[in-house]
Amino acid sequence: MSPNFTLYAALALYAAGTVMALVTLFTREKRPQHVALGIMIAGFVAHTVWISTICIRTHHPPLTNLPEAAGFMAWVLFAIELALFIRYRVHAAAFFVYPLVLMLLTVSAVVHEPFVRSAAAVSRLFIAHILLTTIGVAGLLIGLAFGALAWAQDRALKSKQRGALWDWIPSLSVCKTLSYRALAIGFSVYTLGILAGILWSYKTSAELMDVRVKQVAAAAAWVLFAIVLQAYVNDTYRTRRTAVIGACAFVAIVVAILGIHHV
Repeated sequence: MSPNFTLYAALALYAAGTVMALVTLFTREKRPQHVALGIMIAGFVAHTVWISTICIRTHHPPLTNLPEAAGFMAWVLFAIELALFIRYRVHAAAFFVYPLVLMLLTVSAVVHEPFVRSAAAVSRLFIAHILLTTIGVAGLLIGLAFGALAWAQDRALKSKQRGALWDWIPSLSVCKTLSYRALAIGFSVYTLGILAGILWSYKTSAELMDVRVKQVAAAAAWVLFAIVLQAYVNDTYRTRRTAVIGACAFVAIVVAILGIHHV
């Protein structure tokens, strides 16, 4: 079976699931949400088969170029979202996570780069760098999603007006707890990934870091996420300033992701 078949199958299922989930913003019925989740899980299965096919054919993790890394990040994002849904039954996160998963896998489908078929040609330190940063970024994005839900819930409570997300958002304390934990874990793993990248850069070029757009964006994202995490510690995470910094952190991480190139 061609790996492109399972990739496009996953992409089509993710698109259908995302549209179905967004429809519930207007209907506010749970059945379409459950249907959307079922479609997304079917896409996740196809997605898993695609990733497994790459691993079997190349004999290394799918983390050597932009399509592989974006696809793997999308896989991790949905896996975390599914685990949190099973544990907390949070429907509202789907409105943020499903589109993110769809966009990342679209990058994998649109950007064409050859797979590295020789495991010896891939540095283990580089793989560790991409693996840790990918998992870390997935955790940080989940944290931002739940942070946005907490911000929306707080504004709804203060204004005493129900928005489109009201029926799907859990309590403010649940949103805050999940957001903080995801950010804390994601930031820790992302930091380890950056350190692995610095070691890899020093090993290959005798420099701690190349001054390129990707590296600058990754460093900027690290600083911005550190500020957001500190806002949770200081209990100022619901301010407009934190929301703006979080949005800037998201943009910086997107730039860093798009800067990933074939080894």
